[in-house]
Amino acid sequence: MDLKRIDRAIQAYLKDAEPSDAARLEFFRGLFALQQERCDELEGAAGAVLVESEGFDEAYLSGRPLLQLYPATIEAPAFAETCRRISTHLIGRAGLSDEVSGALGGIDWDGFSRAADLALAGVDPCGFVEAVRCDGAARESFGRALDVAVLVLAFAVRTHVQNTAERLMDAVSTDAKEGNHARPLRCPVCGGAASLSHVGAPEALQGAGRLQFCSACGTAWHFERIRCGSCGSQDQGDLHYHHLDGDAAHRLQTCDACGSYQRVAFQDDLQVAMCLDVEDVVMAKLDRVALDPRFHRD
Repeated sequence: MDLKRIDRAIQAYLKDAEPSDAARLEFFRGLFALQQERCDELEGAAGAVLVESEGFDEAYLSGRPLLQLYPATIEAPAFAETCRRISTHLIGRAGLSDEVSGALGGIDWDGFSRAADLALAGVDPCGFVEAVRCDGAARESFGRALDVAVLVLAFAVRTHVQNTAERLMDAVSTDAKEGNHARPLRCPVCGGAASLSHVGAPEALQGAGRLQFCSACGTAWHFERIRCGSCGSQDQGDLHYHHLDGDAAHRLQTCDACGSYQRVAFQDDLQVAMCLDVEDVVMAKLDRVALDPRFHRD
């Protein structure tokens, strides 16, 4: 994470933010700083790791997640410590009820991490989080803090796979990432769905394409500008953009072919420095719009 870029973007948004939005931005500023600090600690403990690039281009172009070729190694004691730090941040800054804070503070992260399938977390971060959410023993262990504990896990897994994700993308050739061929529909590193999209990024195919962003592992990748981010349809008649009055920078792309939506930030309309992690936070309001039944067509 680029903490300087994050800070510039958050400072710009704070100027006109409502109190609740400002509190949310400050919460995530602290979380991002914590995650990056932990990433640096983990990188220092592990030392520099060289990634061999054989087979990576083929996997990238075929849609096979790169973590399947080169999984991130997640050690239980280190993962437990990351979960504890993130839990402490949530308890102090997330406005949780006393009941949920108490339940979250009482979780035995060492015991959980020893029993957890951290090998799965290093290959499929989203799959790991969802498996924990559906696990009866975990649900009972987390109790009233279940939903918040699942967020802790998602934030922690991102922290532990981010460094590996960066190295894997660096190992993919420029031709594979920018050549004249179809782009990966899902995250090329972890296989997760894109959290958001950025149109007009100078680095995105000379400004003619867009970037997809995966919040599960922090990966951004090139994508076609006219294409559904969920099903891949390139039929312009299927694709529509919607935005709230006064905010053309943040839009919903909807697709008639699959009925899904994706949040998209448009560079030309943004009044702040672009930061994908911060945009992920800011555009949460669009999820509420997209899920409102009044938004959908008959």
